[in-house]
Amino acid sequence: MKAAEKILVFGSIPIIILLAFLIVWKAGIFGVSGDKLEQDARRQQHIEEDWQVAQAKNEDLCAMLFYDPDKEDYTYSIYLTHEGLSFGYFFRQGGRDAYMGESVKGIVYEDKGIALLSLNQDRVCKIVVGNPGNAQETIQVDPGKPFVVVLPVGCEEIILYDARENIVSLYDTYTG
Repeated sequence: MKAAEKILVFGSIPIIILLAFLIVWKAGIFGVSGDKLEQDARRQQHIEEDWQVAQAKNEDLCAMLFYDPDKEDYTYSIYLTHEGLSFGYFFRQGGRDAYMGESVKGIVYEDKGIALLSLNQDRVCKIVVGNPGNAQETIQVDPGKPFVVVLPVGCEEIILYDARENIVSLYDTYTG
């Protein structure tokens, strides 16, 4: 093999590797790693660094609720994993939802889980979850702080209580 042919062969290998990488990247199989989700949401949604965050995640769903120091302004971010060949979490939805500021918003993803998000104006302190075939599970929540809880798929019943044992309304949305 002549020197010009060797240069052509060895010079085209990095170009082919770069093109293959770009094709894989554009195919959308690389998401955000679990430990970088908060930073990604802050960057993508232009969220101030002094805002607090309440977050929860499982292996398929990450929910975050960002709020200012006075708890007057807020935004949320939901990240999901993709089925099949993919790595990491992908942004699904976010923004502002009035139910999160006033009460508790539940977002149900059929095959990923259920995200409960709230600034906790209702002062929720306990969430009781009924799961098929299992005993009820009680999740304690600080009534003075916003919260995010991620529940598994298929919860039969979710009941929220305030400090006086009153039932708090849950506004839910079903997504695919």
